[in-house]
Amino acid sequence: MSLKSGLLAESTWALDTINILLYDDSTVASFNLSQLPGFLELIVEYFRRCLIEIFGILEEFEVGTMVLKNHLDSDSDETKEPAPDQGTCPTTLPGSEASVVAGTEVEQTGSTEKEAPPVAAEPTEVHGKQQEVDADIKKEDTNELKLSEREKESKKEFSDHHSADLEPKPKQASKYDKLLIKIVHQDDLMEDLTEHLGYQTEFTSGLLHWQAGGGDSTAHIQTHFELQSDPPARAHKNTRNENKQEKQADGKGQKALKHITATIDDVLCARVEALSHSHPARSLPSYPFRVHPDGEDNHITLLEDEPRCLDEAPLSTTSAWQESLSKRCLCVSNIVRSLSFIPGNDMEMSHHPALVLLLGRLLLLHHEHPERNRSPLSYQRDEQQEQGLSSSKDEWWWECLSLLRENAMVTLANMAGHLDLSAYPDTICLPILDGLLHWMVCPSTEARDPFPSAPSHSQLTPQRLVLECLCKLSIQDGNVDLLLATPPFSRQEKLFAVLVHYVGQRKAQVYREMAVAVLSHLAQGDPTAARVIALQKGSVGNLVAFLEDGVSMAQYQQNPHSLLHMGPAPLGPPSVNMMSRAAKGLLAMAKVDENKTEFVLYESRLLDISISSVLNTGVVAIVCQVLFHLGKL
Repeated sequence: MSLKSGLLAESTWALDTINILLYDDSTVASFNLSQLPGFLELIVEYFRRCLIEIFGILEEFEVGTMVLKNHLDSDSDETKEPAPDQGTCPTTLPGSEASVVAGTEVEQTGSTEKEAPPVAAEPTEVHGKQQEVDADIKKEDTNELKLSEREKESKKEFSDHHSADLEPKPKQASKYDKLLIKIVHQDDLMEDLTEHLGYQTEFTSGLLHWQAGGGDSTAHIQTHFELQSDPPARAHKNTRNENKQEKQADGKGQKALKHITATIDDVLCARVEALSHSHPARSLPSYPFRVHPDGEDNHITLLEDEPRCLDEAPLSTTSAWQESLSKRCLCVSNIVRSLSFIPGNDMEMSHHPALVLLLGRLLLLHHEHPERNRSPLSYQRDEQQEQGLSSSKDEWWWECLSLLRENAMVTLANMAGHLDLSAYPDTICLPILDGLLHWMVCPSTEARDPFPSAPSHSQLTPQRLVLECLCKLSIQDGNVDLLLATPPFSRQEKLFAVLVHYVGQRKAQVYREMAVAVLSHLAQGDPTAARVIALQKGSVGNLVAFLEDGVSMAQYQQNPHSLLHMGPAPLGPPSVNMMSRAAKGLLAMAKVDENKTEFVLYESRLLDISISSVLNTGVVAIVCQVLFHLGKL
C-alpha cells in the first residue's frame, strides 16, 4: 500500500524495508513472486519512473502519454483557429428586406451577457463584408443620434446583393433587432475545473500495450524532495539531437558519396573469398567491409575502441536532488537484482515484458564509440572540449549508469534460462540481442575489466557475464535463430572468434564450458554459422582438445596413481552433457561439405577419442558420426 500511494515518505520507507529484508538470509525466501501478485509490477513502475526522471527514456510506454499529448495539441489548434460558431465572428439576424447590418457591441463582463431576443428561427448568415462593417463600427461613435444615418448607409450597400435571396421578413419586436450583435468572450475570474476532469485519465489500451512492454502511468510517483533547479535530461537530449541534425544538414550540400561507418561490431574479416559468390551473406550491409579493399573510395569511418565517457571534475557538481534521485534509482535496481536470485522468480521475471524491455534499454544506454580522430595530437584546448566540460553538469548520471548496467546484466544472467525472446516483439528482443552481442565483441577496457563495484582481482567482467547470458539463452532454439538473425554479419564472425578463444583457455574451465555450449548451439542452428565457425582459426582444434581433456580427466579419476599422470591433479572432468555438446558442435560442422578440409589434421585424434574406454557411449557415438561424415566422398 505504501508503494501504491506514490508518496515520498511512504515509498522511501517501503523501498528501504524491502532492500533490508532481501539482504537478510532469514527473510529473503518470503519474496516469492508467485505468492506476491502485483508486487513486481509496482517495482517496475518505480524503476521506470526513476529512469524517466534521470535519462528521459521509456516515457512513451506508459498509458495515456500519447493520448494526453494529442489532446493538448488539439486544444492548442482550437485556440489558434477558432470555429465560426463560437461567437468570435459577427452574425446577421434577418430583419427587413435589406437585412440591415449595423449595430453595437455587446461585451460579456463577469457572468452577465446580452443576447438578442429570439425573434427569427432561421439560421444566421455570415456575409463576406461584415469585417469591414465591424471595423467601421469600432471607429464610429455609438451615439444614438447617428444610428439612423448608419442604417441608411448599410441598407444602400447590401440591398443590391441580397435582395433576391431574402425570405419574407418576420415581424420585429424592436427596431434594434436589425442591428449586428457581436459577443466578445472574456476570461472568467473563476474557472470551473470540472469541465477538464478526466482528460489525463483517458487512454486507449489493451493486451497489445502490455505485451509491447507498456505499463500504467507513473506520474503520481514522487522521486525526490529537493527542489529541481536544473533542466531535465530530456532537454539535454533534444539539444544533442538538434546538433546532429545541423551537422547532417550542413553535409547535404556536398557530393553524395558512399559513406560507411565501420563500428566496433563491423570487424574486417581476414578471409575475403571465404563464402561463394552466390551465398546470401554477400548481400548483407556489412559484407563490403570484407570484399572491397578500397576503403578510401567507400569513405569508411573508423570509431574508437573506447566508448565516450565523462572526465571527472576535481570538485563534485552534483545537486542534492540529483544525488537523491540516483540513490533511489539504485535502490530499486538492487531490489530487482536481489529478486532474480530467489529460486522460482526467474521464471516470473522472464515473463514480464516491461521488465525485459527496461533491462534491454539499459545495456547500451549512452554507450557510444566516438569517431576516431585522424588529426595529429594537440595540447591546446579547443572549443569542443570546453563545451564538454561545461556540459558535465547535464551528464551527472555516469556513475549511476554504470551501476545500473551492472545490475541489469546480473538480472538478465539470472533469468536468461527461462527467457524466450521469440515470444516478444522486436522492440523488446532487439535491444537485448544487440546489447549482449555488442558487449561480447566490444574491445574496450570497460568490457574486459571487472565491474567498478567489484574488487580489482575479480574475474567477473561484463564480457564474461554476457557469455553466461548467451549460454543460457542458446538453450532454446528460438533464441538461437534470433541470435543468428541479428545483424551485422561481421559481428557474428567476431563473436565466433571470441568464443573460440574462450574454448582454448584451459585455466578458466567455467567460461570454457559456457563457450563450448554457445558454439555448439550456434553451429547446429544454421549451416552458414557452422561454416563460419569452422573457418575461425583453431575452432576445430580447440573443440577436439576439449574432448581430449575430458578423456584425460576421466582416466585420472579411474587410476590416480598411474605414472602417466606426473603433473598436478586436474580439476573435475566436464559433465557428459558438456562433452556431448562439444561433439555435436563438431558434427554440425562436419555435415557441411566445405568444412571437410578443416578436419584433415584432426581425424586421427578423433579416432583416438572414439576408441577410448572411459568416455561415455553417447559421446563416442556422436564422434563416430563425425568420422562417418568426414569419410564421405
